[in-house]
Amino acid sequence: MTMNITLTFRLRQDSLPTESDQLSDLWKVATLLEPLGFPIDNWYPPADTPEHSSLNPAFDKNGPTPAALAILHAEKQELETPGLRLFGVWNGSEEDGAIGFDTALSVGPGAQICTFRLQSKGVASLGDGEKTVPLLLGLLKIWPASTIEVGPYKYFSLQQVFPNRPGAGWMLYLPRVLTVKEVPEARELIPVMEGKKQKGTVVVSVIDEVFSADNPEHVKVANAIEVRLADQDLLPRYSDL
Repeated sequence: MTMNITLTFRLRQDSLPTESDQLSDLWKVATLLEPLGFPIDNWYPPADTPEHSSLNPAFDKNGPTPAALAILHAEKQELETPGLRLFGVWNGSEEDGAIGFDTALSVGPGAQICTFRLQSKGVASLGDGEKTVPLLLGLLKIWPASTIEVGPYKYFSLQQVFPNRPGAGWMLYLPRVLTVKEVPEARELIPVMEGKKQKGTVVVSVIDEVFSADNPEHVKVANAIEVRLADQDLLPRYSDL
């Protein structure tokens, strides 16, 4: 089973955040993953080999480690490509249980949409809605998301209806209030609140089982949600984000 998460957002500033701030946001994600079975000190920055990567934990209970900050700072990405910076961590595994996540940040003229991406392989806890929904809500406290897509890589690469729009997959977050009348195909609509006001909705296509891109009924429901949203002009194009 693969279960990936892609979040898009815009930075509300004209310059890249500091390397420390970027890593601090990734550390916040790591704390959200602890209840899913991933210890805070078992994340590693990239290196030329997996063995070298595992020498430098990226985080501890207090935040990013000096080693991880030094690695990111040494890359000097913004000097080579102004306004762009990518950094991520992984748990050191390439077998079942493998997971990694990163942020790609962009500011300035011609800035692209920023992304947070989490990719996994054989992580059972990411197929558990009772654990994954709190993770999504936590991510929404870190970044002002335009969209969040949750589901297998196969669905988003081959099966979603509109390649130029977000896919429903297992879960889709949009920063708008959605009702059952607008999306009757959804199995659940989870309101996302900001104080007493609803700021968005998580649309869930499958409940009580793990979403599978190999299950035709799961794919059919997700496709129907996308068509329904697009027909009502409720599913944005990536170019409009």
